[in-house]
Amino acid sequence: MKSNDKKIGLILVLTMLMIAMLITSSIVLILKFYGKEKLMYTLDSLGIIKNMKQKEYIKEEIDEFPHLTIFSNEEKSIFSDLNHKEKILYYKIKKYSYLNSSEIKAVLDLMKELDFRYDYFISAVANKNYNSLISSQYMYSLVYDKYKELIDIYLKGNSNEYKEIYIKGLYFHYLSNIYKYDLQRLLTEYNMGYYESKEYYRRNNTFDSQFSIDCIKNIKIYRDIYRYYLKYIK
Repeated sequence: MKSNDKKIGLILVLTMLMIAMLITSSIVLILKFYGKEKLMYTLDSLGIIKNMKQKEYIKEEIDEFPHLTIFSNEEKSIFSDLNHKEKILYYKIKKYSYLNSSEIKAVLDLMKELDFRYDYFISAVANKNYNSLISSQYMYSLVYDKYKELIDIYLKGNSNEYKEIYIKGLYFHYLSNIYKYDLQRLLTEYNMGYYESKEYYRRNNTFDSQFSIDCIKNIKIYRDIYRYYLKYIK
């Protein structure tokens, strides 16, 4: 009897997954071949759209939807806790930065608590051409006393990828408060650490490193994320 119950449960789960995939595929196909207005008309005809506010929300999500694929259990669990505006930010970060779901969640949690330039930060963490010369442990040691409460709240129970991005974000915020608008120094020290960046300046008489130059060159890619953050989340 128990064996049959398990089989029925498994069949139900697989059926629900197939339906979700079919719905997602159908939405993507309608968008691709008929456009946003046809999709909105279809949703309205099916009675899915209940009011104007919901209609505006759905339109906004459809604009970002083609850049999103949500099939993993981790992403589903993350989405269940996000409000509409946070979902749009999730879409935008995934679209522009190619961070994974845990890393994006860490950025969203930082956005809830701290105000700094997220286009700069995402440009820095998305710059995979240069290895950081400092470890996450070093960053942690610098920020723990100042941000102990946030660290204790947000790191508990999360993945190592989440923890790494969250600590990097705290470190970036820490440096942002020190260097303000001195972006070259901020980015170079974020990548090299205090002593190496000072040595770099002694040798070159500038904080313009290749890492900082590349980050600044790519910042415009992430401006849309920061503008949305300023408008709806901050």
